[in-house]
Amino acid sequence: MRQVNMYVDKPSCIELHVREKVRIDRLTPTADGHVAERHGALLAPGVTQVQLDKGRYYFRTLDDAQLRVLTGGVQVTSMPASGKNPWPDPRATDPASRAGLAVAGGEGHGPCGRVPTLRVEYATAGAR
Repeated sequence: MRQVNMYVDKPSCIELHVREKVRIDRLTPTADGHVAERHGALLAPGVTQVQLDKGRYYFRTLDDAQLRVLTGGVQVTSMPASGKNPWPDPRATDPASRAGLAVAGGEGHGPCGRVPTLRVEYATAGAR
């Protein structure tokens, strides 16, 4: 399983291509950390455009995915979802993922141990 974290610094639009149902959660800061709340409806397999307001979001996937930032400012980090990793610092976003390279590593899902990959693309030079 792969967890994908998105830090949105201004209203943005992303395009997400997945092969399974995916739920995007928005993280709201609290005194004890963060509370996750569902952002919109479940996304069906295929390509879906999603509007995001300023804030922190995440989703998990069991299969490869592609995320394309169409407009706005979105920083993406990704890691194997183990529940043991703290929320990543959005300023430490891996430059390789911003360049649209596949991100993989760590533990995987299922008997083969394969970790799903994530491809991130930025449609415009102003998006990051």
